[in-house]
Amino acid sequence: MVTESPNAKYDHVYAIIRLDRDAVTGRIPDRNLVMVKKVVRSKEVAEQEVERLNRLNADKGCEYYYQITRLEREPKEQNEQATSPS
Repeated sequence: MVTESPNAKYDHVYAIIRLDRDAVTGRIPDRNLVMVKKVVRSKEVAEQEVERLNRLNADKGCEYYYQITRLEREPKEQNEQATSPS
């Protein structure tokens, strides 16, 4: 089980991932075998979205999962330079 401990450099986010079952079992490999559908900030939202997408696309040969990952924060000096007037 993944522990969601705070990190000074990264925020935790959740990638909603689509796995195309037909591409897995097909004879010709498909580069779209695994796709990141979207990224959300809440585990609860990720769980709900995966459940919704799996229900909606049950007969389309794909499955959805979520995976915790990290979003790198911009360094403060870059952020300040981008917002300061020229």
